[in-house]
Amino acid sequence: MFVIYLSIRAIDLRKGLRALFLFQSLPTYFELFPRRLPSLYKRYLNENDRFFMELSPNLQRSFGSRIMNFLDYKEFQTREGLGLTTEMKLVISSAAVRITFGLRNYEFSLFHTIIIFPDEYYSNYSQQSVNGETSAAGVIVFSWNDLKYGNSIPDDSINLGYHEFAHALFLEHLMEPYNNSFKDHYREWLLFVKNNDKLGESVDKHIFRDYAATNEMEFFAVALENFFERPDHFKEGLPVLYVLMSKMLNQDLASS
Repeated sequence: MFVIYLSIRAIDLRKGLRALFLFQSLPTYFELFPRRLPSLYKRYLNENDRFFMELSPNLQRSFGSRIMNFLDYKEFQTREGLGLTTEMKLVISSAAVRITFGLRNYEFSLFHTIIIFPDEYYSNYSQQSVNGETSAAGVIVFSWNDLKYGNSIPDDSINLGYHEFAHALFLEHLMEPYNNSFKDHYREWLLFVKNNDKLGESVDKHIFRDYAATNEMEFFAVALENFFERPDHFKEGLPVLYVLMSKMLNQDLASS
């Protein structure tokens, strides 16, 4: 009975066992005991999250398990009288899981606190009004109204969730002392961007919005927004850069 249970519950069990016997790396989505997504959470994602809806049942289980693990290790706080809701936690956690869905390391363990403001807020750190921030001290801050706006138009290449978690992803791997696939591909990406003036080209050709040319970190965050919201447009305009990001994230969303 236990073997039957494992066969039903485990994700990529056959591939996982084969990897263990051959001393290979485990499959990206392998989980022996995946966490079960509560029915309320699953219903919300099925009604509001196109990425989740288009996954196979097996990958939906992996996505849901990753959401539960992410939520377990993050403290959510709100400001200015805003009440914390299940929707807020799901919108934020699903953005984090989505951009790391091709990676084994998806929990953003460097970051422990997520703060949500109702709207744009004044940042003591940058001394200006902002709608989001990511700090190496382990805190990510969002404006809820801007998060909702980003999700309401799925193909405008403006998504605060993707943007801030792109910064978090960069910082997480930058502070990792060991090399990994993401870091190797990021170096390749950055060298190509610098050597070919992709910041200027992306804006001049109207592939990315002007904010992408601010610096390399913002360029990466804006590129990631485009990768998930307008992958075909990204691939057509900057094909080499798209392929490098696809390798970095171990995902390929372009229809071609």
